[in-house]
Amino acid sequence: MKKKWILKGIFLGSVFFISILLIKPIGISTQFSVTSGMIHSVFQDDIIFREGSEFYSLIDYYNQDGIAKNIMIPYNYGIIFIVGVFLGGMLGRIFFRRKEEFIENERLLEKDRISRIKLFIGGIFLLFGARMANGCTSGHMMSGIMQLSVSSIIFTIVLFPIAMIAAKRIGD
Repeated sequence: MKKKWILKGIFLGSVFFISILLIKPIGISTQFSVTSGMIHSVFQDDIIFREGSEFYSLIDYYNQDGIAKNIMIPYNYGIIFIVGVFLGGMLGRIFFRRKEEFIENERLLEKDRISRIKLFIGGIFLLFGARMANGCTSGHMMSGIMQLSVSSIIFTIVLFPIAMIAAKRIGD
């Protein structure tokens, strides 16, 4: 029973390898930029334009990483991935978590009502930083290391000690 993590690691590694082999490296932060661009295009419909088979934007940020194209054609791998993350999390919570664990963790959050706000704001900062670094933790730590990307290896070496210190301080 204690060796279950090995099977999970092999499964996760296989999923990342197949994704890189067949589609593209796994990462999710770009899709949040696409989603915000889709919302932006509702209010300003000329923000994205097409020249031949290429898509461009009046905003330079949308011209990187294929964001402009994905704003105009949102039904793609990225949107399926982001919807899958939310659905997978929800289904995992419903079917694979013991009720006692959920109730205990919920009580921890209820002790400090501000915790949910802190978590939300922390998530915003994490996502903002991920976009500034042109990647997210899943993109750098999983896909990037599998591709032996030097920037991803450095990112992971720096992130782990900081995450352990933060977890230790918050956990107490």
